[in-house]
Order: sequence, then structure tokens, then C-alpha cells
Amino acid sequence: MGQSKKLGVLALSFLSINSILGLRNIAFASTIGPSAMFYWIIAAIIYFIPLGLIVAELSTTYPNQGGMGVWVRKAFGEKASFLCSWFFWIANFTYYPSLLLTTTIAIAYGINQPGIANNPMKTAIISSIIFWIVTLLTLKGTKMSGRLASIGAPLGVLVPAILIFGFGIYSMLSGETSATNFTSESIMPNNLSFGTIMFLSTLMFGFSGAEMLGTIAGNVKNPQKTFPRAILITSIIIATVYILATIAFQFVITISSDQTATALYLFADKITNQFGLSFSLSQILGICFVLAFVGSLSFLILNPSVMIAESAKEVLSKNLLKKNKDGMPATLVKGQAIAVTLILLLSAFVPSVSSALNMLILMSTLAFFIPYVFLISAYIKLRMTEKNIERPFKIKNNKVAITVALVGMLSVVGTILLTLIPAPGTTLLEYLPIVLGPVLFGCIGFILYRNGNLAKSKK
Repeated sequence: MGQSKKLGVLALSFLSINSILGLRNIAFASTIGPSAMFYWIIAAIIYFIPLGLIVAELSTTYPNQGGMGVWVRKAFGEKASFLCSWFFWIANFTYYPSLLLTTTIAIAYGINQPGIANNPMKTAIISSIIFWIVTLLTLKGTKMSGRLASIGAPLGVLVPAILIFGFGIYSMLSGETSATNFTSESIMPNNLSFGTIMFLSTLMFGFSGAEMLGTIAGNVKNPQKTFPRAILITSIIIATVYILATIAFQFVITISSDQTATALYLFADKITNQFGLSFSLSQILGICFVLAFVGSLSFLILNPSVMIAESAKEVLSKNLLKKNKDGMPATLVKGQAIAVTLILLLSAFVPSVSSALNMLILMSTLAFFIPYVFLISAYIKLRMTEKNIERPFKIKNNKVAITVALVGMLSVVGTILLTLIPAPGTTLLEYLPIVLGPVLFGCIGFILYRNGNLAKSKK
């Protein structure tokens, strides 16, 4: 690949910010009240910072395209690498629909047709069309993903964050009454119930995505320097935006869990009416969010497919792994689009868009954290067994490095176990897909690996 196509610090930062930072997480966080700020900080300390440090070290020490799958293979072999990449790829099948539903709602408000957001079937169909368009663009390769993200990150993420925070602060300074009672008692949780611990797990999911940067290490300029700088920039921006925007959001409006799909637009409508704005803030946010989601979708579609293609060379058929002229595993990416379309259409039968969105987020949370167990375990083993390898970026003290990894592992395993316990009020229809989905796909992964090994042994 030519040097002109490689990504620098700024482009990599845009990609990571656009892939990790989700302003819809602000709305979800606000359902628990002022203590959300406390949980954002805890989520960053026990999850985002450990994972960021681990990914930075692994990415710069083993800068091969393939990311997590390559690291796990180096530590534990082909089987573990395939299963890790398989779960990571499959997990996106439930994450994409949640992101796509949010995108469609953004379009509805962007064109001033909010009624679309109340029709599950319409949102499912529109979401499917969007996904196919972005998928076809993604097949043009990492250069196209970088272009989409370079537009989406500043306009689609940072601009809305500034607007939400800015109008929230303006509302405070204007003497408006706060919709939320901010006190030292309300910010600090008074009791740690099962519901609040589950909430923390979901906020941790809001910090996920840094590990995908490793899958494009081969397409990054000077990864030994670029990755640490990009991760530092990303972590500062994301943590700051999440906390400040949550404060501003809660000052203006309070919401319940059945309003998460449209909460940001309810905030915007209240601001528009409160200050008599001559424009619709909802429409502006809707347009910005569409840019952000399209930019992040391209990157998110590409990298899990690259990872599974690298890890499944000896397992899946050559026809399935065949790459197009731009070096993309086109058949895998298109197959992924078909699966996502089916899930979107099935989600249309859930009573409301908010209910469908909440269910998909929980499904994604469980499936996404399984590969992190492989990732952290691989880091610990490689740190212990390859002590003399050059590590351009590393946690210098070995005991500190292992402690950081164990903190990350505890948060990941805890999240998996908590997600398996149904929250109060969860119906059987909502709970079964959360648990049975990962189990079913895990079994499929084992069968594919076994069949691939059998076919290889007969050659």
C-alpha cells in the first residue's frame, strides 16, 4: 500500500473518536441521574484506561494488520485466534442494528419527520438501506473509511457535543431552573444495587472500540509513534465529552428508559422552545449525527471483517475469504450485511423503537466482551513470555502492567456475568436472544473450526 494511503495521528484519532464516542450513550447515562458522572469516571478507570494501554502496547509491539486476532494467535495459537475473531465479528451483528436505528432516527429529525422514529418497520427498512450503501462504499478499502471518518468525526461528533454542552451551560448561566437536582449526595451513589452495577457495565460498553485500531496497524504511518499519540488524544477527548455533555444534558431535561431513542432530540426541542431559536436544533443534531454514524459505520464494518479474514485463513473456504481489487474480503462483508438486514427486520416486531434499541444494546454488550477475555489473556501471556522483545510503547513496570491487565479482566468478566442476569422487568422474549445468541454463534464457531481442520487434514 502506498504511503499516500496510510493514516497519520489526526486521521487515526478521527477514526477512533468516531468509532468509540457515542452521544447516544449520554442519553442512556442520563436515565440514572447525576450519579452518571461518577459511573463514567469509574468506567474509564477500570475499563477504558486499562484497555487503551493494552491495545497501545500490543499495536506498537506487533504492528501487523489483523489486530486482536494476530495477538491472540501469537499467544495461544490458531484455534483461540479464530474463536476470538469469530465472536468479535458476530458481536457486530447486533451492534450494527442498534447504531443503524439511531442513524435512522437522526435522519427522521434531520428532515423534520420525527414520526418515522415511532414506526419500527419503517426504521428497520431505512436502516437496512443505509447499511447496504455504507457497506458498498466500505468495500473501496481503508482510504474510503478514513475519508468518511475525517468528515464524520469533527462535524458529526464534536459539533453536536459542543452544541449540547454549550446550550446546557448557556441555560445554566441564563438562570434557568435545573431539571436535575445536582448535589454531592445525588452525584455519589448512595447504594450499589444490582441495577446500578448493570448500568456501569453498559457505560463500559460505551467506551469500547479502541481494540479495533490494531486491525489497521498495517495501514498506519509509523505505528510505533502514531498509536500512542492517537490513543492519548482519543481518551482525553472522549472522557471529557462524555462527562461534560451528560451534565449539560441533565441540567436541561430528565428522561426515562423508554425515551432513550429520541432523548437527544427531546433535549434539542426543549432548548429550541426555551430560547425561541429561529432554527430547529433537532434538525441540526439529526444532520450531524447522520454524518457521524455513516463515518463510524464504514470503519466498524471494515475492521471485524479484516480480523476474521486474517484469523480464518485455514478455517473458512477460500471463496468466502476472497478479496476484491481493493484488498477487502468482499464476500464476508456482504454476508455480514445480509445477517444485519435480517436482524433489523426481526427487530421491527418489538413494540417500540426504544425497546428494540435497548434490547440490541444489551445483546451487543454480552457478545462484545467475550473477545476481550482473549485479548487481555494474550497480553498477560505475551508480557510474561516475550520479555526481551522491543516494545516502543509499554507500561515499564511489569507488576504494574499485570495489575492493569487484571483490573481490565475483572471489569470484563464481571460485565459478562452481570449481563447474564436478567434485569427487573425483562421479559423472556427480550432475555433469551441476549443469552442464546452468543451461545448459538459460539457453537457455530467451534463447528466451523473443527470442519476446517478436518478439511485441512485430508489435503
